[in-house]
Amino acid sequence: MKDESFKMKIPYIVIIIFLATISANSTFAQKGSAFSTEFIDIWKRASEYTIEVAEAMPEEYYKYRLNENTFTFSQQLAHIITNLYWLNSTFVANESNPIKDAKLDDLSKNDLIKSLKDVFTYVEKSASVISDKQSKDPVIFAGVIMDKKRIFYLMRDHLTHHRAQCITYLRLNNIEPPKYRGW
Repeated sequence: MKDESFKMKIPYIVIIIFLATISANSTFAQKGSAFSTEFIDIWKRASEYTIEVAEAMPEEYYKYRLNENTFTFSQQLAHIITNLYWLNSTFVANESNPIKDAKLDDLSKNDLIKSLKDVFTYVEKSASVISDKQSKDPVIFAGVIMDKKRIFYLMRDHLTHHRAQCITYLRLNNIEPPKYRGW
């Protein structure tokens, strides 16, 4: 009798295991590739921190520059924006640059911050849909063959470089930069 009862439950057990497997696979697929899962977490923190740095500088100092041979604070942010759009559109997304002819030089503080948020979302979206296989696709950048994953790291490194310059501008104007939280 017990054997007969167990045999009747087998189809239900199989269905439950099947549904659990589909659910687990769907959850994994929504999170993206191993690369994108790792990169997006780091990218979000870097993006949020950069926004905090941009917000910390009073708008009247957005035209501040170290000397005539350096970017203003505003130009540092505009350079981050244009560079990220260019790198992502050209080497990762393989599409035309969404802001190719945009003029960012005279944007207000609020407009620059909005543009930063937009470009951070643009890069994050690209990272969220790239598979591990696609992240290894070769591209030629500055005469060097590299994979798309390396372009993502280049974007993060370039962002860090110019954000650090912005932090220096804050300190030179006696403005306390936001507390660092890069990990």
